[in-house]
Amino acid sequence: MISASISSLPAAESVLAMGELLVPRNYFGRLCLNKGMPKIVDHRQRRAQIADSVLAIITEEGVSGVTIRDVAERSGWSTGVLSHYVGSRDDLLQLAFRQAFLLSGRRLAAIAEESELDPIERLTRVLTAQIPLDGPSIAFSRITLFFYAEAASSPEKLGQDMINYLSSWRSTVHAHVHAALIFRDLPTSRAREIADYLVALTDGYASYEVLGSNLWNGGDPAVPPPVRTWVESALAMSSLDPLQR
Repeated sequence: MISASISSLPAAESVLAMGELLVPRNYFGRLCLNKGMPKIVDHRQRRAQIADSVLAIITEEGVSGVTIRDVAERSGWSTGVLSHYVGSRDDLLQLAFRQAFLLSGRRLAAIAEESELDPIERLTRVLTAQIPLDGPSIAFSRITLFFYAEAASSPEKLGQDMINYLSSWRSTVHAHVHAALIFRDLPTSRAREIADYLVALTDGYASYEVLGSNLWNGGDPAVPPPVRTWVESALAMSSLDPLQR
């Protein structure tokens, strides 16, 4: 489900996952050794590498650490080369957001394909993957929080990217909640309501984590967030009388 939403992103197909190549690694190098052959540049790969450089900086320094000069240095290209792909720092961040969205979607899809997980554990892992606990999720949460603010002030420029992300994220959680309710033999009529509750809870905790204020571990980073408890409590809502909600 999430892959379908990803494909609808403007220019989302112009970026690739970190380290993924469309051709054998030495293919272009071998071509360039042939006399008279022009150098072939894979522009999609280059955009992906630029985006990955931005995400690496965001993981280490936050969004404020992203500059065209630093991205050029990190990616190994000159600022002149970067100017062929992005016109400004805002363009860099937008490219990185789309890349982070794409990578996040692939991460969630990989969880969905883990056949040894039951639907409850699968839902738990999907939610946990969106909390900034490692490099990829930290970068994604930081740039997402940044784009929330940017989209609010410049909806005509950035709003559609956020709408695409939020729609995809809600739909993904809804699908997993629906499967979990069926697995527990619980009513599914409130699946959307439960999914929205879990999305709001997860996004809220992720935002607090980005801001450095953990709500669950009392300052101990070794304590994991109680996502399974959230899931169990949310699924129990399916059997509540409307007056008890």
